[in-house]
Amino acid sequence: MKKLFLSTFLLLTILALPVSSTTSLDGTLIALDAGHGNGATGAVNRKYQVAEADVNWSVVVALQQKLEDAGATVVITERLSSRRERVKDAIKKCKATELARKCDVLVSVHHNGSSSSTHDGTLVIYNERKDIPLAKALYNALIEGLKLPDEGYLHGGYGMTVYGNMVSAITEGYYITNDSEAEQYLNGTRVAEEVQALFNGLASYFDGEYDFDNGNKGGNGKNK
Repeated sequence: MKKLFLSTFLLLTILALPVSSTTSLDGTLIALDAGHGNGATGAVNRKYQVAEADVNWSVVVALQQKLEDAGATVVITERLSSRRERVKDAIKKCKATELARKCDVLVSVHHNGSSSSTHDGTLVIYNERKDIPLAKALYNALIEGLKLPDEGYLHGGYGMTVYGNMVSAITEGYYITNDSEAEQYLNGTRVAEEVQALFNGLASYFDGEYDFDNGNKGGNGKNK
């Protein structure tokens, strides 16, 4: 009887202990950029008049909250007209945080455009070799989460990725010119799905799940 009481007491004690909420995102410093803005609309859905810039902003704001809830420190770039200035702003804001260091990663969120109202797909763009693990992590998470045609993770000197010597990537989650995507955005479902996918991709990156081709670890990119 005493053994049963003791076993029950220990079980209840263990269950009463706080469950650790530590994640790979704890202590990370992430810069987010909502593509376009400042008068630039980006791609526009003709049927619903949904501007890419607005979609980008919706995703970035929701993603910021989700990342911060997981322990990350997040800054959002000012929507300046110059991409170089936006990167400078990200660097400045990261150094102004309590962590006071270089941004661990920069993710610039975009949504693609096409002359077709039915074309769709997911694409991630990177520039430097050091960006590959982040690009892979985001790309795989978006493909899994959004379940759209695979347009690859591609090397290209585009936009934000060429400045500041930061680990960075550009995401093109889907084509906002696709009428179905615009409808899903307007009814509120697509933002949540994309935010979860981007969150999963960043968590995977910082978990160190993505390697360089020569075997070196790609994740765990917390700058000191």
